[in-house]
Amino acid sequence: MKVLILAGGKGTRLWPLSRELMPKQFVRLFDNRSLFQHAVLRALKLSSPEEIFVVTNCEYRFRVLDDLAELGVSLPEENLLLEPEGKNTLPAICWGMREIQKRWREATVAVLPSDHLLRYDESLLRSFRAAEELASDYLVTFGVKPSRPHTGYGYIKPGESLGLGFKVEEFKEKPDAARAAEYVNQGYYWNSGMYVFHTELFFKEVELLAPEVW
Repeated sequence: MKVLILAGGKGTRLWPLSRELMPKQFVRLFDNRSLFQHAVLRALKLSSPEEIFVVTNCEYRFRVLDDLAELGVSLPEENLLLEPEGKNTLPAICWGMREIQKRWREATVAVLPSDHLLRYDESLLRSFRAAEELASDYLVTFGVKPSRPHTGYGYIKPGESLGLGFKVEEFKEKPDAARAAEYVNQGYYWNSGMYVFHTELFFKEVELLAPEVW
């Protein structure tokens, strides 16, 4: 599996810890490591360094390089993709997926945000292995079982069981408090923003559903 780490966000919701030149993915909140460094350590559970790509803003280049050096991790220079201008999530994913496709033609890719705090233990690895099996036929997204109603996340309504996961019946945008409580009671999941895509299927769907990005 290849890994694409998204590290270009501004992190405005964590202000004042997160600021324009120190967005939240580079803030050290746990274990004296940045959230980006934890994302890299998760990626190394799935891939070797030459199979890991980072998309970030050109202004954050040296923060990325410093964090990698502190971990003793060296990525190929061409695996660091520097956006001259932020264009949101899908274009960033497309750029990374295109570079991976150029290198390997066909590949299964884990897409990881760089601002998560989660355990990268055996249960997480089992989830990614299951997603890898599904990715030849489906675009795979990861849901998180809510610990409480929360208005800061989108929600996923699970549908038909696929054994290793579920078909998505519906995505819900960030709700108000009452709607969030309904979603939790009805068994919805938080939308994590983590994905596993196969390059061929991903680009077929982008061409069909987002032709302007394609």
